[in-house]
Amino acid sequence: MDIRVRFLICLPCWVLLPGTAFSWTVYPDTLRRFEFAHPQMGTTFRLVMYANSENQAHKAANQAFAAVDCMNASMSDYLPESELSRLCNAAGSGQSIRVSYDLWQILKLSKGFSRQTNGAFDATVGPLTRLWRRARNLKELPDSMRIEAARQLVGFQNMVFKKGKKIALNTVGMRLDLGGIAQGFAADRCLKILRKNGIHRALADAGGDIALGDAPPGKSGWAIEIPADQNEGATSSRTLTTLRLTNCGITTSGATYRYLEVDGRRYSHIVDPRSGWGLTHHILVTIQAPNATKADAWATAISVLGQTGWQKLTRKPKKMKVWLTETKL
Repeated sequence: MDIRVRFLICLPCWVLLPGTAFSWTVYPDTLRRFEFAHPQMGTTFRLVMYANSENQAHKAANQAFAAVDCMNASMSDYLPESELSRLCNAAGSGQSIRVSYDLWQILKLSKGFSRQTNGAFDATVGPLTRLWRRARNLKELPDSMRIEAARQLVGFQNMVFKKGKKIALNTVGMRLDLGGIAQGFAADRCLKILRKNGIHRALADAGGDIALGDAPPGKSGWAIEIPADQNEGATSSRTLTTLRLTNCGITTSGATYRYLEVDGRRYSHIVDPRSGWGLTHHILVTIQAPNATKADAWATAISVLGQTGWQKLTRKPKKMKVWLTETKL
């Protein structure tokens, strides 16, 4: 996702080294504001928290970033030695592979989102995303026969869960890609770790997939900017609106910057798992949901569904707000 919500920081802060440097401000109730940053999953994770001490803040941030590193090592489809890659390598072999709790959980959630979105979100989209990554690098449209061959390997129904946290991928050549959910999942995990360390006034931002805890001291909520006037090319401050939010997740997905253009037509980096083609509609969607995992997955799904598909969806999730605009690319 390349268009992201952002949070407003009223006080100056620094660009920080992973899990080490920090900035703070003292508040009357003895809480101090700390901020930490850590590069991972192709983005930068940022933690903003209000803690009682420097030691408490450092400990919590280090634990959160260590968890993010572990999740990346497990869930990356770029790393050949990752747990996800090992699972994919066994696709179609008839083997059921035992996986970690985190990978089991995120894949179970992914399959649930696939059912709810009628396949607009699908973690088995890997063969297609690989094909389109190559196309963007070569700056040429994928061959339609290759797209169809890759599409035949996609299907969340062929990811089977068995006892003992074992998973079988039933089709030879199946590949998993958690790019539409992993950052939101990791943001939620960071916030959970901060809470376990007694830090409840906190925010975890995974490249724009944001998990929000209790409000900062003296505030009604975290100040979150989202696109208001979402016409392409709009740059003035009037194109943003500010929300005050607590204890939820929020993300924005769009196809403005990452795309392949061939013969005057743009194909987004977001691929429709059902057709196999990169999106050709310009869609900008912001999702506010109970957690960042749900916001991330649904932002991906609604980007694929578009306005018409979203409107036709009969069983829309509860406790979720959607801001959506669409134009043709």
